[in-house]
Amino acid sequence: MWRTGITKRKRGRGPLVRVLLLAALLVAVGYGAYEYGKSQSPAGLSGPDRESLRLYAEALDAVRDGYVDREAIDPKKQTYGAIEGMLDSLGDEGHTRFLTPEERRENEQGLSGDYVGIGVQLEDRDGRVVVASPIEGSPADRAGIESGDVLVAVNGRSVSGQELDRIADRVKGPEGTRVKITVLRDGEERTFYLERAEIESPAVSWAMVPGTGVAHIRLSSFSDDSARELRAAFEEARLDGAERFVLDLRDNPGGRLEQAVEMAGFFLEPGSVVYIRRDASGERTPVRADGEAQLAEVPLAVLVNGGSASSAEILAGALRDNDRATVIGQRTFGTGTVLSEFVLSDGSAILLGVAEWLTPDGDFIRDTGIEPDIRVGLDEGEEPLSPSQTEGLSREEISRRDPQLWRAVRELAGGRV
Repeated sequence: MWRTGITKRKRGRGPLVRVLLLAALLVAVGYGAYEYGKSQSPAGLSGPDRESLRLYAEALDAVRDGYVDREAIDPKKQTYGAIEGMLDSLGDEGHTRFLTPEERRENEQGLSGDYVGIGVQLEDRDGRVVVASPIEGSPADRAGIESGDVLVAVNGRSVSGQELDRIADRVKGPEGTRVKITVLRDGEERTFYLERAEIESPAVSWAMVPGTGVAHIRLSSFSDDSARELRAAFEEARLDGAERFVLDLRDNPGGRLEQAVEMAGFFLEPGSVVYIRRDASGERTPVRADGEAQLAEVPLAVLVNGGSASSAEILAGALRDNDRATVIGQRTFGTGTVLSEFVLSDGSAILLGVAEWLTPDGDFIRDTGIEPDIRVGLDEGEEPLSPSQTEGLSREEISRRDPQLWRAVRELAGGRV
């Protein structure tokens, strides 16, 4: 009995000890988590931020408890809307922004150079959504959609008054699905039924300007491999007899910043300032070209317009301020911030302007843009020509349809063409 009694006491202490140890462990873990995470909690926020959160909670309670259409209440939509509103209040229009998980995947896909769609580049021209150029071999190109076609409707729904990125989202979709596109051409509506496909969209295209020694090289984006593509295009053009070059950055929305710095290194001597980074504390750090400057001596002109933004402006500003190229066209968009991506817990993301950038001469271009050395506008009936279009036109047709390109050609030739 004695032994039995001792045995029972030992069995009774075992669970108790384990419970006490577990409780101690939970307290330790909880305290560690508290210390680690308290700066992330409302208690770790400043007084004004805590007050803002309380105000938001009051509004959320009012909507949740009192809104008449109960089915319309969607917590995720409300949260996303609040984040978007917060970012909109910063005033970094068109740059700092919120991406849903789906939009973030599409953004990454776009920067890779590949995406699923019909293969058109859309742009806003005086409130109309216009096809800038169909991608060669794409469903849009094979169906007969042409540069200059005005997009009227997607799947029978008008695009009037909608933002360009939202319209692009409606055109995109899963591979193999079909979309109905209605365009206006020469005053007549035309309808196309297209099957979406994976589009390989090269960032660079080029052609010789007929009757000249000038190569027209268009850079449409700063995607993952665009610097390599640009260098290859210059090499091919030189082998084909090009002696002078027009780098066309019109309607280029930007992209990877490191690609712009690498490209600047093709044209600028090592150590040249590409741009100046100014952080939130006001500290300025010059970002310099680092490369072999293989194209440092080639005669160069750069074309820009109001659709040239972000990395396109950084490259244009670097070439202008270092007296490396003549910049021709119209004032650029004016994106003066450097973005960093902050991925949130559900896969959504904030693209946040964490620094401002200035041109090598110290110009801050946010909202004011890059001012070209030579201003040339486009009138009604005139449009930026793609290299594939340039190749098939006479010099007279180019000068009539795209005065910006023709001015660049003349500038490179010393006025003699």
